Amino acid sequence: MLGEAKGIEQLQPQKVEVASYLSGIPLVASYGTETETKLEKIEIAPESINLTGDDRTQIETNEKVILVVEHDLRFAKIMIEKAHENGLKVVVATDYQEIFDFTNRFSPIAITLDVNMPSTNGWKVMQMLRSDLMYSHIPIHVISGEENRVMALKNGARSFLLKPMDSGLLNQLFRDIVKFHQKKTKSILIVEDNEIDASQIAKMLGDDNIRITLADTSTYALECIAKEDFDCIILDYTLPDMPGDELIYKVSKAKKLFTPLIIYSVRAFTNMEMNNVNFVANAHIMKQVNSIENLLTETVSQLHINHMDLSSDKRKIIENIRNKKDVLNARNILVVDDDVRNLFAMTTVFERFNMTVNTADSGKEAISLLLENPKIEMVLMDIMMPEMDGYETTRIIRQQHKNTELPIIAVTAKAMKRDREKCLEAGASDYITKPVKTDQMLSLMRLWFCKQ
Repeated sequence: MLGEAKGIEQLQPQKVEVASYLSGIPLVASYGTETETKLEKIEIAPESINLTGDDRTQIETNEKVILVVEHDLRFAKIMIEKAHENGLKVVVATDYQEIFDFTNRFSPIAITLDVNMPSTNGWKVMQMLRSDLMYSHIPIHVISGEENRVMALKNGARSFLLKPMDSGLLNQLFRDIVKFHQKKTKSILIVEDNEIDASQIAKMLGDDNIRITLADTSTYALECIAKEDFDCIILDYTLPDMPGDELIYKVSKAKKLFTPLIIYSVRAFTNMEMNNVNFVANAHIMKQVNSIENLLTETVSQLHINHMDLSSDKRKIIENIRNKKDVLNARNILVVDDDVRNLFAMTTVFERFNMTVNTADSGKEAISLLLENPKIEMVLMDIMMPEMDGYETTRIIRQQHKNTELPIIAVTAKAMKRDREKCLEAGASDYITKPVKTDQMLSLMRLWFCKQ
């Protein structure tokens, strides 16, 4: 049998079709080629040396995990200790690849992100995590050695923490992580004196796991905040009983530290008013055509609700808005695969992002298409193809000077010890294995488009 070590080198190759699925459409992953004379020993690449002492090898199903993105190992160990005190497991990422690898593997309930990583643009990582529907529900707590609070909140952070931090603030952080994860029904305070607007907002945001409180005066809003720990506050700037700048100042002081504040108003702000709004609010949305849909998207994002848990109509609204703003939108890509079913499946996935999808069923055709079409921005390269395989095709593409910076993602069915290294040595930018998971593939593509 293949699983037995004895005699595996003597087995003759055969082409085995393994059914997989991409967005519900069957794909076929091919193992082995006719040109191979014997099978390679199946060796999975070992876990990289773990200098952080985190829990990556000791995590069991259903355990709560946080992802700590941190290059300072001393601080990482402090975070691990605090997490353990609160019944959490920890994985520590120190670079781009680990962040997305660990997020996919361990599904963290929260991420703490040091934006001052020496080899990684922390703000770009945050932008990718918050804009990707696969990850946007994960709360991100930004940690920095510089005062970047306003930027962190504008990018969708749940909180901003300035180094060095004392034990009390760290305890507060971990209490919030645990409490927020355990809270299944989120509460929203809508502060709006216009009855029609308030009713429309409540109707749009209302859902099985969202509870809404309405306040039509500043006084009543402040009374509600004093009594209840809301998960989000939506605030009209112009209320009859208090000036807007005074209101947002009092609300920001009265609300809990990690409660997001969204300003939703028709007012045209002066520069000074806008500065005040930016300093205290997580987001600002102008009342205009389709603004109620944008408010839904922003509120769900600030509440860190997985949009898949919402009703189908709200889910569709959010997906439509996000797809239009997605970095993948209107991109021009090339998919190289010798199986027409794979080409059809991938094309179907990419259509919803309004992409131009070029397809090639051989290495030679791929090279020809790239020469003819300089607008192609990325290549998804199947490795196991007859005649000219993905390795050789990638090498030839890289030899053409104009294609040295073109992102090429290798797609392979193999999981051998040096398979990733072979892809990178051939010139691939990155690597993903079959059966391809749609969300992971899209996230990897976003990563490389953001790097450009």
